[in-house]
Amino acid sequence: MKIERVSRKDEKNVSVYFDNGEHLILSEDTFYNSGLRKGDEISEDRFSFFIEQNILYHIKQRALSFLARRFHSERELIIKLKSKSYDERLIKIVLNEMKEKSFIDDKVFANHFVEEKLKKKRWGKNKIRAALFSKGVSASIIDEILFSFNTEDSQNEAALALAKKKFENLKLRETDSGKIKQKIISFLLGRGFEYEVASDVVNKIIKQDYD
Repeated sequence: MKIERVSRKDEKNVSVYFDNGEHLILSEDTFYNSGLRKGDEISEDRFSFFIEQNILYHIKQRALSFLARRFHSERELIIKLKSKSYDERLIKIVLNEMKEKSFIDDKVFANHFVEEKLKKKRWGKNKIRAALFSKGVSASIIDEILFSFNTEDSQNEAALALAKKKFENLKLRETDSGKIKQKIISFLLGRGFEYEVASDVVNKIIKQDYD
C-alpha cells in the first residue's frame, strides 16, 4: 500500500491515508521517528508495526501521567493500564523500558510510601507491610525499606500519640481501666502496630493517668 496523503489530525496526532482506503492515526513523535513520507510504499507487516508502536507510545504517555500525580509501584501501573484496555504484553514492554530508565522503581516507591505512612499517617509496620505487599512490592524490598527507617522509636512515638488521644476519648464514657486497655490495644492493632508495642504504650498511659 502507498501513502496517499498526510495531514495533522490535532496538536498531538498525525493522520496517514493510504491508496487502498486504510487510515492510520499516529502520534506526532511516532510519525516523525518513522520517517514516513507521502508516496512511500508500506507493507502489511510495516503497517502493523506502526500501529503497535503507536499503541506503545500512548501506553507510555498514560503511564507517565499516572506517575506525574504520585509514585506508583509496577503492579499498580499494570492494573491501571489494563483497566484502559491495553494489551498486557505491550504494557510490560513499556514498563520494562521505563524501569531501565528509572521512571519506575519499586524501592523508591516503597521508600516514599513508608515515609508518608509512618510519619504522617502514623501507620503501624504490619499495616504498611500489608499495603506494600498488596501493591506488588517484594518482601525483600519491604524488609529493606522498613529496616532503613528507625521504626522502633517511630512506632513507639506514633502508637503513644494515638493511644493518648484514644484514651482521652474513652475515659469520658468508660470507667473500667481493663476495658479501656483492651479497646486501645485493639485500636492500635487495627492500625498495624505489633501487640508488644500496643500493650507497652497502653500500660504506660494508664499507669501515668492513675498515678
